[in-house]
Order: sequence, then structure tokens, then C-alpha cells
Amino acid sequence: MNLQKTLIYAFISLIIISLNASAEVVLDQSAACNQSVNKGDYPLAVNQADALLKMNVNNNEALLCKGRALGAQGKYSEALSVLMLAEKQSTDNFNSVISNMLIGNLHKANQKYAEAIASYEKSIGFAKTSTNEKLERANHNLIGTVHSQNKDYNASLASFLVGSKLAMNDNERAESFSLLAANYKVLGQHELAIENQVKAVQMQKKAGTLDEFADATLMLGQVYIGAKEYANADKTLTKFAQFAKENGGAYYEAKARLYLAESMAGRGDSASAKTSFTDARSIAKSVGDNDLNSEIEATAKKLGY
Repeated sequence: MNLQKTLIYAFISLIIISLNASAEVVLDQSAACNQSVNKGDYPLAVNQADALLKMNVNNNEALLCKGRALGAQGKYSEALSVLMLAEKQSTDNFNSVISNMLIGNLHKANQKYAEAIASYEKSIGFAKTSTNEKLERANHNLIGTVHSQNKDYNASLASFLVGSKLAMNDNERAESFSLLAANYKVLGQHELAIENQVKAVQMQKKAGTLDEFADATLMLGQVYIGAKEYANADKTLTKFAQFAKENGGAYYEAKARLYLAESMAGRGDSASAKTSFTDARSIAKSVGDNDLNSEIEATAKKLGY
């Protein structure tokens, strides 16, 4: 899931910088630092953060940006020290929420699950104090992803259910429905998985971007395959493959053809599965996406094609 990146990118830009004589300059430089992290240029982000910290050693956003950049480079101890300093110097509940979320993300990325959950729970406390249900919900979902990574799916389900009750719009509901569907799928509760993913597709069609609608629809196809409802999988994926083709979405068309091949193989139609794999390979080659090509070949090998 991309939940963690989505949350960080969305919330980091909201951090409030105290007004001062150079606030506009500081804001621009802080935004540049976070943009460098989001682009994967971590050394540059560290340099940009350090430049801000020379102006003000207590610049909370600069510390958070530097901590993110160090963590992304695998420098766990250094990143933790910087983020802990940012948390210690937080002057309001909002900054405390964000600081603890990022500390939790750092622990999570380093498979320190107990520490991650503790940080997210601390963040929830600050979010409740400021009655910020959006960030409270985000933390519950992050706790759920930690439990999922630790293969404690009943615990992750409990967290996702709490998060879903805090969803305030169709986009958030769509995200919650997808999280629940994926969890139910792993638990083998296929009817609930289908029910929730159908809702996710409906919400994304109504309020999401084309990419979000595409991802939700492809996941619905996988949920149907997991439930061995191959007719529904074929119908959903065939219709979507045509939609992707008509809208110039070659990447998504290739993914749809790949999942169609899985569905066809599952119902024993080897000839159709082989054709669908061939189509997926051809389209993926035109896209030039190495990860997609690798996924197709790994799936084909697994299924004997």
C-alpha cells in the first residue's frame, strides 16, 4: 500500500511556520527541502535543512525534513535523534502529531513495530486533544499497516475499522474501504472483501482521480480472483482493460491483462490465459516499465506460462 507516502506528502506541507521577518523565505526553503525528499534527492534535502537550521536551530519543519531525508538514506539512529529533537521542540499539538507520525514511520520502515505503534498512539493522543479527526484517522490506519506488516491481521482489521469511522469524505471512505477489503481478503473473508472493494470503486469513481479509480478497480479484480469468482473477475477486468485502452492508460491496460490471465488460469482456460499474458507482455514492453515487466514474468512463471 502507498498510504504512508500519501499521508506524509499531504501533511508535511501543512506544518505551520511561525510568522517572523523572514517567514516567506523560510517557507520557500522548507517547501524546497520537502520537495527534494519527495523526489528522492536526500543529500540535497539534508543540505537544505541544514541551511535553515543555521538560521534557526529550532526550526521544527527543517528538523522534520532532515529526519525524513536521513531515514530515507537508511541512517536510522541519526534520523531518530533529529526527529526526537523536533518532537521535543514542538510548540503545539499539530507539530507534536506530525513529529510522532514521522517517528512512527521511521520505526516502521526499520521493522521496529512496537516502537512504531507507540509513536502513532502518542500522535493519536495529541490529535484527540486538538480534535483533529483527520490526523487521528491517519494514525489508526498507520497502526493497521504496521499490524499487517507483522502479519497480525485481526489487529490490523481492528485499527482499520476504527479509522473508517473517522472518514469524513468520499476519498477517505474509499481509502478505508480498500484497506478493509485487502485485510478481509487475507483473512479469507471474501464476501466482506468484495463488498468493501466494490464500495471503494464506487467512491473513487465519484470523487477520486483516474489513477485512484484504476487502482481500486484492479484491486477489485484481484479480490474476485481471491474469492474464485472468476466470471466477475473477467467481466470487471475486461471492461476496465477497454476503458484503459480508450483513455491512453497503457500501464493500467497491461495490469488488467495480467490479472485477466490469472483469472483465466484459475478457471482452467489455459489458451485464453496464454493469450492474455502475451497481450500484457506486449503492452508492458511499449510502456517500458521494468517493475511491471518483472511482475508479469514472475506471475507467468508461477502459473506455468
